[in-house]
Amino acid sequence: MALTVNTNILSLNAQRNLRKTEAPLQRAMQRLSSGLRLNSAKDDAAGLAIATRMGTQVRALSVAIRNTNDGLSIVQTAEGAISELTNSLQRMYELAEQAASYNTSSDRNSLNQEVSQLIDELSRVVNQTRYNGQKLLAGGFSADIQVGVTVNETINVSISNLSPSSMGIASNYSTVSGLSTANLADRIAEAYYAAAVSNAQIEGVTIGDLATTTLSSAKITQINNYTSSTGVKAFGYGNGLVGVSVAAAADNTNTIAGGALVVNGISIDAVSNGGTTNSTLADGIVSAINAKTAQHGVTAVKVSLGASSSNVAVVLTNTTGAAITLTANSSVDTDVVTFFADGTTSINAGENGAIVLNDSLNDTSVSVSSSTVVASLTGVTSSTSITLSNATVNSQVVTSAAAANLAMLVIDQAIETINGERAILGAKLNRFESVVTNLENVRENLSAARSRIMDADFAAETANLTKAMITQQAGISVLAQANSLPQNVLALLQG
Repeated sequence: MALTVNTNILSLNAQRNLRKTEAPLQRAMQRLSSGLRLNSAKDDAAGLAIATRMGTQVRALSVAIRNTNDGLSIVQTAEGAISELTNSLQRMYELAEQAASYNTSSDRNSLNQEVSQLIDELSRVVNQTRYNGQKLLAGGFSADIQVGVTVNETINVSISNLSPSSMGIASNYSTVSGLSTANLADRIAEAYYAAAVSNAQIEGVTIGDLATTTLSSAKITQINNYTSSTGVKAFGYGNGLVGVSVAAAADNTNTIAGGALVVNGISIDAVSNGGTTNSTLADGIVSAINAKTAQHGVTAVKVSLGASSSNVAVVLTNTTGAAITLTANSSVDTDVVTFFADGTTSINAGENGAIVLNDSLNDTSVSVSSSTVVASLTGVTSSTSITLSNATVNSQVVTSAAAANLAMLVIDQAIETINGERAILGAKLNRFESVVTNLENVRENLSAARSRIMDADFAAETANLTKAMITQQAGISVLAQANSLPQNVLALLQG
């Protein structure tokens, strides 16, 4: 190798190698100081893009978890309040049951005082149960909770109106007085009109045509004009259709042959009261209908409307909220209520409706429908004034045995409504908890995946730093030696 002074090739080579050791050293120091493997796009462009997208998802998942916990809080707040409503309703049922038994008027008035207070408490709880300023139980509450990281990943929380009035319970009647039978249907049944019936007959007596346009009130009057001949008394029914009843004779054997009564297309088994009381017959009807609830979806309940065993009613309600169709053929005795809708003994109650089969109700009919509207019609004629109420349990809820029995039915239905709503909220609670657990699991795994891309491995980076520092120190030492090589030329000149 030639000895030169102007160009030190070995020094240039040592300098180049020394510069190469600076990059790993700087990279190791940067990663150790920041804790990140990727500090800029040049470190790993594709990896940085993936990690950034994952970071966005992780942050969105954190927000979704907070949202879901908010939904959980809403449901927990509502469910806790509903629990208190249930306690109050159960106590009201106890008081109504006590009042339905033998008690003096003063005893019932005392019981009624507590019932009135409980009704007021129901209203207070409903109006005071709020979340973030919004009423939860007063009706109209609905919220879509965003529980995911993409569009429309929501869970809807809707809570029904659980106010006392919506369940047929109120501290005061809301009444419209002075209504005549001519405009009764306009108030309680605008949506329902019975079909026309030509030459309708009751007990073999022709009462004339029942036209669609005459509405229920006119049919009531028309049927009642022939009561002396037929023994049949008509009453206004809450869905706008005419109900007809005949008092059963307690000393006769009242029977319903098998297949004579059909509910929603399902034949009901034979019923007989053995010549005892209307209450016994009602028990038989209830048992026979409820025996096939799984097939026709209808449940029957007997309601006592007075001290006499003759004052009873059978209420039919559809568990699914759909229409009820009741058909009875000619073999059904006259003590069973028949309905004139299409020229036969058939009726549709309408969605969420109820049919009342009444036995000797002393000219008073009570129907319980989805909105629990009660129309009390006493001695109905074409000129009689009628009071229409929008509540079934009022401030005088347990002041008589009849009122207490009706209150028990309404309160029981209110408890069923509350239980149904509470079950829905319980399911929502479980769902929200499941969503939170899943979101936290996804966030954890996604964070771990992002960490493997973004975070520095300190063990590996420490080894890289040590290696880079040793290599740099060696490079500096070698460069010093290479820079001293031209001095060897002086030895030749001195020789």
